[in-house]
Amino acid sequence: MILVIGGRSKIGTALIDELVARGERVRALARSGAGEQFPGGVEVVSGDLGDRDSLDRAFAGAEKVFLLCGPREDEVELNRNAIDAAADADVKLLVRSSILGADPDSPSRFMRDHGVCDAYLREADLEHVIVRPNVFSQNVPESTIPSIGEDGVFYANAGDARLSMVDTRDVAAVAVALLTSQARAADGVVDVTGPEALSYDDVAAKLSSSLDRPVRYVDAPDDAVGQALAGYGMPAWLVGGLVELYQDYRRSGRDGYAAQLSDAVARLTGRPARTLDDLLAEGGDR
Repeated sequence: MILVIGGRSKIGTALIDELVARGERVRALARSGAGEQFPGGVEVVSGDLGDRDSLDRAFAGAEKVFLLCGPREDEVELNRNAIDAAADADVKLLVRSSILGADPDSPSRFMRDHGVCDAYLREADLEHVIVRPNVFSQNVPESTIPSIGEDGVFYANAGDARLSMVDTRDVAAVAVALLTSQARAADGVVDVTGPEALSYDDVAAKLSSSLDRPVRYVDAPDDAVGQALAGYGMPAWLVGGLVELYQDYRRSGRDGYAAQLSDAVARLTGRPARTLDDLLAEGGDR
């Protein structure tokens, strides 16, 4: 039995679909009433990461676990709850979704929180692999394209940083390989990236070709980006986290950690990582 926590996320959805297609027994932890959102054959346990009793029910009989906790103000506490429950249930393997660049001493909230969670997992008496994906390619069609103005301009506070964006389906495929095979990492960490490092000027060029109209990227001040995000109704902690994330990417620069390429997708799945062009081509006439 493989327990999936975070099964309604982009990565979790693709992961469950692939596990079911492989004939694996899958259980998902989900909030009450969300069971119908999973494929047939998936056992659903109602609960959440803040409810230890529901975690104990979900972990009972599970041999392996995939753990993904989306951005939350109490993310560290929730991950610790799941790790403690996994250790108490003597699961054979926990695969946790973290983030490339995770560091408990980072000035960036998301990097720091993931770094703290990763460190907690390493100290647990638990076989584990930490999967660290880079920023998701899906952010481009889902967030960048809708933000393009009538003048063809979109804004971000990324400077000239290059990012080895990764498709969420490739992250899921790597996690599936880890959960269903003997594949491991010597240091317990698998970094997952796309096949190319792109600046947002590069993204604009690809969008110009995909959308068949001129698109241009303009580097924006952090304050302006924060105000725009707050205008969408985001809570202050999330606005601050997103601004800090791109500050961290800027510090990484054109050739820093955020631009590094990993062979994890090809090595563990046997096929090349998807490019941003591949993803944009799926959008048809968007």
